[in-house]
Amino acid sequence: MSTPFWAPPPEKYPGRLPDKVDVLVVGGGIAGTSLLWHLARRRIEAVLVERHHLAWGASGRNAGFLLAGVAASYAEAVQTYGREKAREVWEITNENHDRMIEAARGQDVGHRRLGTAILPVDDEERALLIESEQLLVEDGFSARWDGTRLINPRDGEIDPSAMVAALARQASRGAIREGVDVATITPRRHGVTLTAGEDICEAGVVILATNAYTPQLVPSVKIQPTRAQMLATAPESTSVTDMPVYSNFGYRYWRQLASGEVLIGGWRDTSVETEKTFDDEPTAEIQEHLDRAIDELRVKAEVTHRWAGTMGFTESGLPMAGPLEGMPNVYICAGFTGHGMGFAFMKAKQVAEQI
Repeated sequence: MSTPFWAPPPEKYPGRLPDKVDVLVVGGGIAGTSLLWHLARRRIEAVLVERHHLAWGASGRNAGFLLAGVAASYAEAVQTYGREKAREVWEITNENHDRMIEAARGQDVGHRRLGTAILPVDDEERALLIESEQLLVEDGFSARWDGTRLINPRDGEIDPSAMVAALARQASRGAIREGVDVATITPRRHGVTLTAGEDICEAGVVILATNAYTPQLVPSVKIQPTRAQMLATAPESTSVTDMPVYSNFGYRYWRQLASGEVLIGGWRDTSVETEKTFDDEPTAEIQEHLDRAIDELRVKAEVTHRWAGTMGFTESGLPMAGPLEGMPNVYICAGFTGHGMGFAFMKAKQVAEQI
């Protein structure tokens, strides 16, 4: 059974689909709550609906890394997107880190900024990380190859569910409604009609913050649901790592909380096809890899949680943020390719500014 380590937001927001609203945000993860936050600051009336509870999806099931950039190294990103676009991606994710933490307004979201370490698993990755250091420094970013790993000192970590809760607490009364399962979205000339059970809503604009689940509402959207698996231990008395670690081209990652718990995830590359799924239950095959990794880290504490979450991957590796082609008055803020905590707050701002 999938039991996420992160506690869900303690507040409950029961409600129903509104009859009418200027802007309806669908999805109650980090993208949806960020959208609600930015729309409120633009004095735009908006309601957020979530079919389960806030942070139910990937936003409450990830490792809580706040990383600059994408899963690929900076050198790979330069090769894929070009130097200017790669620099832009790193800049927006660095800004995302700063602005999102500011938006928590002093609430405890488990934030620490110790940096992160990218640890190569072979000579190919090592060469890319050494090249990345040079390119990052040339482009004005802080990075240091220490002979073993690439240190990104501005990266950080967070309790992702607590971050979602912190944004949600700032919403106006009635602006968040849980337990609303949107079934259909029909664009009209001057708005959008949605249904959830027997309820019907007439919205001026709809924003889909549904990440991996977007194709369930709009099948034409090319976002691939992709399962990520993790486990967590009880507090470990010894230090396992001095900062969060990312390795094997982003397929492996681990961190140790200030309270000692060790979280480790990934190994999706060992069974790529089985992980292209909406199923959020962990599998024995990948959990065995995680167990071996915990042993290799010499963690003695018992495993307390095993879980999985569904990420939304795009073909480009970059988020979708803006009007949805072929669907007037419908916008999208989704497809974060495993880096929603790093992108969503600023991408939500970008979408809100277009409304």
